[in-house]
Amino acid sequence: MKKAVGVMILVFLIVTIMVFLFSNDFSKITRIVYQKYNHSDGNFSELIEIEDNDTINKLTKILNKANHQNTIYEKEFHEDYKLILFYPDETTETVRIWINFGPDYDLLESETRFGTFKLKNNKSREKLLEILNYHEN
Repeated sequence: MKKAVGVMILVFLIVTIMVFLFSNDFSKITRIVYQKYNHSDGNFSELIEIEDNDTINKLTKILNKANHQNTIYEKEFHEDYKLILFYPDETTETVRIWINFGPDYDLLESETRFGTFKLKNNKSREKLLEILNYHEN
C-alpha cells in the first residue's frame, strides 16, 4: 500500500513538473519591447516598446495559441523578430520569431523554455504581423 501511494505521488510530481516546464503559458506580461531584423543589412531595428495593455493581452493570447514541441530546429536564416517580455517579478524572457518558417506556420523560440512553438492559426499569424508592423511605424 505504501509503495502504491509513493508511486502515485511520484507520478503526480513528474506530471506537474512536465506541465510546468513544457507549457506555453505566457501570462502576466507587463511590457513588451521588440526589434525587427533587417535581412538585407544584417542588423536589428531600434527597440520598439509596447505598453498598451490591450495590445499586450492580444499578443499574450497569440503566444498562448502556439503549439509547444520538444523539437529544436536548425535555422538557415536569422529570426525576423526578437521580443523581450517583461514580467511583474522583474524577470524577462526573450522570444525569437521566424515568420513563415514552414509553409503554414511561424516558429517561436524562447531563450528560457525548452523546445519550440509553432503558430499555425492563420488569424493569429495575421494578427501578430499586424501588431508588430503597426508599432514599427
